[in-house]
Order: sequence, then structure tokens, then C-alpha cells
Amino acid sequence: MSAPSILAKNLRAIGQGLCLVVRGCAHSWSTVVKSPYRKLVLGITFGVLPASVAIATYTAYPSDDEQIARSLQTEIVAPLPIPAIADQITVVTTPSAVTTHTTMIRVNDTLGAIFSRLNIEDAALLRFIRGQTLAQPLSTPREGVYVQAKVTANQKAQTLKIFLEARSANQQNSVVTVTRRGDRFVIHSEPFVYETQQAMRAGIVKGNLIDSAKAVGVPDEIAKRMPIALERAINNGLDITDGDDFRIIFERQFMEGDFVRNGKILAVSLTHQGKNYESFWAEDGTRNGGFYNLDGTSSRTTFIRVPVEGARVTSSFMPMRRHPVTGVLRPHQGTDFGAPRGNKIFAAADGVISRRSFDKRGFGNYLMIKHDDSRTTLYGHMSRIAQGMKVGTRVKRGQVIGYVGATGLATGPHLHYELRVNNRQVNPLKTNIPDKEFLTSEEKQQLLADARPLVTRLAMLNRIQSVKPLTGSEAVAQQNSAEPPK
Repeated sequence: MSAPSILAKNLRAIGQGLCLVVRGCAHSWSTVVKSPYRKLVLGITFGVLPASVAIATYTAYPSDDEQIARSLQTEIVAPLPIPAIADQITVVTTPSAVTTHTTMIRVNDTLGAIFSRLNIEDAALLRFIRGQTLAQPLSTPREGVYVQAKVTANQKAQTLKIFLEARSANQQNSVVTVTRRGDRFVIHSEPFVYETQQAMRAGIVKGNLIDSAKAVGVPDEIAKRMPIALERAINNGLDITDGDDFRIIFERQFMEGDFVRNGKILAVSLTHQGKNYESFWAEDGTRNGGFYNLDGTSSRTTFIRVPVEGARVTSSFMPMRRHPVTGVLRPHQGTDFGAPRGNKIFAAADGVISRRSFDKRGFGNYLMIKHDDSRTTLYGHMSRIAQGMKVGTRVKRGQVIGYVGATGLATGPHLHYELRVNNRQVNPLKTNIPDKEFLTSEEKQQLLADARPLVTRLAMLNRIQSVKPLTGSEAVAQQNSAEPPK
């Protein structure tokens, strides 16, 4: 725009403003004349106003220098390029330079294999971890440990986290964090708690319980533990058949928004021939807790670890021992409990007698009890076997099955006791077997409080299950019954 045009525009604006002022003054003149301050008002109107107009006119009209500068300016008109939509989509959808990778340490894993699954190629980090005590679960891989890494595009780890779960009741979960800071690393450990969610599933048995549970989305490892929650009922004759309804509530554990693992089963319910069987997880003073009925009794087959009265350990379970009679070195795959002759020997758990025999050069008078498909117990060197104990007899936990003696190859009265799992002897004093029959009063109250919302959810799942879709023949029959007679 030229200088004369700018001047004309500014003068028009000033003229319009003056007209507005004059009209305003005309409307208010009578008021000004009558006012005791009319001299002051008139002075401002006819003194200040012209000066303001003069100043505005001067500033609106450019000086000679400014007119020369404006004449030298060049106006450039250029279109702005609009980015292609495809390029914008690429920018939005391109992943971040840092990605998160997770893995669970496996049996016989190596640090190199763990790094490979985490997409890490970082020799400096490898050397650092091998020299750190806190990172030992990685340098000497510990099965089941969850590891999370944030990795750059060039496969260097910005952070590496090792989540260590407590191994005993007096410990707490901890996370070891390795952080890259320039050319060096720092490592520290702090407690952590999983973010836990509850998952619910329900279904109908078809074939067997485990496969039927997996068919409705129950994770494999959870489905395999379902029969354990109903172990006592199954061992006492519950025969799960096609058409039985089941319901389950279990935990899913997350860390920083990422799924880590499935947790424990909280509740299992099964309806068989109109009868409902329920089992709930409860704290029972052990590290892993256990499954119990709402009356506080164990839902599992529990074992007495020392199934003889007045006993003391005289020979422990050990891979190699010199036999006290023969002097031969051989494994001692049981536990010897010394006790006075004639003291009572009890069935360690519910089961069925699977063998009754006498072995002069071995266990003397002995019994074997089959507790389920995987566990059996053996009781040797008895002075005599209790009346009525024969193959096929069902016995209860704590029932007297015989009396302490020294028959067979023995130096004195004692019970040789073996616990076999999948036909392999294990140490009955140290192995992880359920051994608590009843909850304490305080533990039972806690169970009832924890189970209350679970019972409500199981009932809701049961109501949903009760509305089952009709089969083809049932639908036809219902339709025929609904048609009016002709």
C-alpha cells in the first residue's frame, strides 16, 4: 500500500472520530453549560482535543525517511507447501525409539539367551551385570524371574529391571533396577508390589475338567491346578463327568501396566449331580497358603509329617548312608523315627491300602497306602499290623494302622517311613505337601471375610450358567408346544 493511501486512510479514521465527538458534545452541551465545572470541561474540550488531533495526524503521516524505507521494500508472495498425508501418517505411526521388552527366565537359561529375548546387544551392560551381586539372578539365572528392559533402536538398554519375588513369609518382593547414565551404569534395589486383577471364567465339563477349563479361556497353568483345589473331594469319590458346571476366579498380575504372570486361584466351584463343591484359597501360616472349605477344613489331602506317636528322628533322608546292619553304603530314601515298641503308627493321609507284606531282609511287616494317582506312603518294621488292615481297605488320616517294632533288617524299634511322589521317594520333612488340616479361629475369620465377595461372584456366574442355550431338539420341542392347537 502506498504512502498517500495510508495517509488517506488515517485521515478518514480521524475525521470519523471527530464527528462522533462533536455529536456527543452536542447531546451533552446543555448539561455542560449548567454544570459548576463547565470552565474546566470546556478547557479540556477545546484545549486537549485539538492537541490530540495534531499528534495523531503527525504520527499517522510517515516521515521522509520512513517513506524512503518503504519505497525500497519488496513484496514477495510464495505458497506454503502442505505435507503429504502419507508422510503425516508415517510420522504418527512410527514407533518410539525406545521399546519395552519382557521375558521370564527359563530352566537352564543363560545371560546371553535372556539378552537375546530382550533384543539387547550391549557388551558393556553384560560386563556390568556379571560383576554385580544384586544382579546375580541374571548372571546366574534363576528360573521364574520376570525381567523388563527398555531398549533403544541400536539395541542398547536404557533400563533393565529384575523382579524378585519373596521366597519366604518374612521377605518381601524387590525389584533390582540397572540404569544407563552416559557411559556408566547404576544399580539399586527397592520393594515392589504387583498390580493384581481378578479374572473369572465359567464352563461345562466336556471330556475332563482341565481341557474344559482351557476351552473357556482359563490359562494352562491355572487349569492344571484346578483339581488340586478339589483334591480331597476327588480322592473321596467325586467323579467329575460331562455336564458338570464349573466356575473359577483367579489372579492376573501386572507390573507397570505389563502383564507378568497369572497368580493364585482364589476360588473354585463345581456342581456335580446337583451338589455344589467349593474351595477357597486362604492364608494358613505357610508360605503359599492353601485351599479350604468355608468351615475351615482343608480342601486338599493333608499329610501327617511324623505319623507315629512319641517319635524322634534317628536316621534322616539322605542320598547315601552306611546301613547300620549290613555296613553297605546305599541311599536311605526314607526317614527313621525311633519310638518305644508298641507305639501307635497312623495313616499319614486319607487313602487305600495298596500292599501288605512281610520282608525278612528288608522292611519286615510293612504297609503301603495309595493316596491318589501320584502319592503313596510306606510304613516299615512294624511289630504288628492293626486288625482289618488289608489290601483295598480305605483308611482316614490319623487312623491307627500298626505298631512300632523292629521286624526285618533293623537294630531297634523304629518306623521306617517313606513318601513317594510319582513313584520317587522324597523327604517327608522338607517337601512341599499340605499338612494343615484346620485353620485357626483367626485364620477362619479372615477366610470368611475374604471369601464373601468371591461367593457373590461365583453365584453370579452360576446364575449366568443357568440360562443355557437350547439344543436343536429342545428348541423344536419348545416351538411345537407353543403352537396353538389346530
